[in-house]
Amino acid sequence: MKLFGILSFVLVSFIASCNQSPEVQKEPWRDKPFQQWPDFALTNEIYFENTHYEDLANAFLINTGADTLGASCKHLFMVFQKEPGLRFIDLGDAFRSWKAYPKNEPAHSVRLKRLINQNKEEPIGQYNTLKNRDWIIFEVEENTKDLYPLKIRYTPIKKGEVVYAIGWGSLQEDPSEPVKVSFKCFQHRGHYYYAKALTQDVKPGGTSGSPVIDKNGYLVGITSGAEGKLAVIGSIEYLVKLFDRHGVDYIKPVR
Repeated sequence: MKLFGILSFVLVSFIASCNQSPEVQKEPWRDKPFQQWPDFALTNEIYFENTHYEDLANAFLINTGADTLGASCKHLFMVFQKEPGLRFIDLGDAFRSWKAYPKNEPAHSVRLKRLINQNKEEPIGQYNTLKNRDWIIFEVEENTKDLYPLKIRYTPIKKGEVVYAIGWGSLQEDPSEPVKVSFKCFQHRGHYYYAKALTQDVKPGGTSGSPVIDKNGYLVGITSGAEGKLAVIGSIEYLVKLFDRHGVDYIKPVR
């Protein structure tokens, strides 16, 4: 009986340990002061033949486990509709170049090349149609070692989870550092989330396209915009659909 009891205890302990989720390794910079975080919040400089957009919205780099990509928000195309003939998710013949860089360090830029999810049959639309697909992803020509590509968390944001948007705001008073805003997610809607801002002492306006990270420093979404007092965060779910649709090589970490 004693032997049976010992074996039962060992078996139950083994099953319990197998059912426990492995601990996620926190990014090494996550516990450092915000000023010591690596540069991953970027802004955009875009040239068309007759137009120049500077410090427009936000961008960031993504580490797919196999490659480095650039990312920003698709609703930028609402601005690009001013360009002759641009009515679809396609940069057109007048497009010349796209760079992303930390707003206070334009010398540390990365050139974004081909728009991977370009689609000449996808209408630009308005924000209410774009928020459910608000990712554009690019091939990167050359990444300076000064810019940090974010690793992806492939599990969805949980209800009540606190996440952090890091980006450059058009209303911020001090441009020396990006804005950091905490959000509490409370509703998952298709390929986006609704969230409530917890940070009260910053102005998050103009931070569209900035990365959203979790408590461990992993990418969990993209800042899409706002509806009233609610923030809209684009989900990783749609990003992965883009990867699969366009043959992007990515490796999910084993955790």
